[in-house]
Amino acid sequence: MRRATKILVSTLFGAGALVAGVRLSSASTFSNSSNDDDERHAGPDSARVAMMLDAVGRADPLVCELIADQLGNFWYGHERSGIGRLSDAKTSLDAAKDSIGGRVSEPRAIQRLTTELANPNACVRRVASKMLGHSAITNERIGALLADASPVVREAAALTAGVAERHELTTALVNALGDRSPAVAAMSAWALGETEDRAAFSALVKSARSGEIRSRAAAIWALGQLEDDRAVPVVLPALGDADAGIRAIAAEVLGKFENAESVLPIERLLARDTDASVRVAAAEALGELSAPTSAAALGRALEDSDVRVRRSAASALADLDDLHTAPPELVKALSSPDKVLRRRAAHALCEISDPATVQALIGLLDDPDAELRKNAIESLGNIGNPAAVSGLSRALNDKDPQVRKAAVEALGEMKKD
Repeated sequence: MRRATKILVSTLFGAGALVAGVRLSSASTFSNSSNDDDERHAGPDSARVAMMLDAVGRADPLVCELIADQLGNFWYGHERSGIGRLSDAKTSLDAAKDSIGGRVSEPRAIQRLTTELANPNACVRRVASKMLGHSAITNERIGALLADASPVVREAAALTAGVAERHELTTALVNALGDRSPAVAAMSAWALGETEDRAAFSALVKSARSGEIRSRAAAIWALGQLEDDRAVPVVLPALGDADAGIRAIAAEVLGKFENAESVLPIERLLARDTDASVRVAAAEALGELSAPTSAAALGRALEDSDVRVRRSAASALADLDDLHTAPPELVKALSSPDKVLRRRAAHALCEISDPATVQALIGLLDDPDAELRKNAIESLGNIGNPAAVSGLSRALNDKDPQVRKAAVEALGEMKKD
């Protein structure tokens, strides 16, 4: 996707976007102005900024959003010798593409980007905001934009502040949490999460407990970004929120914290919530928390009515710490008509290495996935059950050398025992 989008950008710019003198180097991405590699590359001048904004403004909305998504994911330099590129692709556009990934420093370019924060096209505003966040714009100027009379500009300015990730803007963003526009408040909460500044903790707690749905959701997400354990008792009640999106975000955030207090409430959410997306988030969170006591709840979720939940539950079981007994539903999942679920269940069985699942693991030795065969062999070796010797001996003739090597090692370990 990233490479395809860069081609779209080149198409929109056209040959007239070229300028000389942009030095190319090895692959790199940018995320904020502290990236040393960005500082070594000239950013776009005002002419290229204008061309970029005009082009995305004229583009199909889907194309514009795809480009906006990929801003920040550029790397520098063209593929060596044209490998992986169509033979008639124009390499002369490389310098133009590279400049878009550089830090914008020309005052006129910054001014154009600032003006576009009021553009009626939301995608153009987003592109301008992201580029402005990766520019030499001053903190004072961003602060002034956060206080602009237009809520559209204030929201875009908050996006800029989040992309810039400058702690110096924390106070201004905290103040913006109380903005009369819910959109501005929500974007400011997101921006505070991006800065990861714990000085915003108390303000985010207040926003997480009150206000419009989008603002509360953004504040809860931001609390997760701060990685402050004090957030757990704040976020836990959100598991019972009336809004499914907030419940899902709350589960995701709680999964980031290694706090046993969250395990049982999230297990209940997995079992009882009526929204499948929330149950998916709950299963994934339990995998993050890695409590072996969640095995039973995740095992029951393997029979959920929604395949996404079943898949997430299987993946989570593979992540539980010190789990040595596989839920019976996991073996049953090996017979599922869903290929993805079968793969994830098999991977979980290999991770758990339950002696009671030896026959199921032996069955995996005929799986077309070489990595899965190798994992099953390693698990059988760990278990050390003599019943696996025949299957492991067959694996000595496997077509994959890594599988054969694993079989030799597993049989060697069993002989030692």
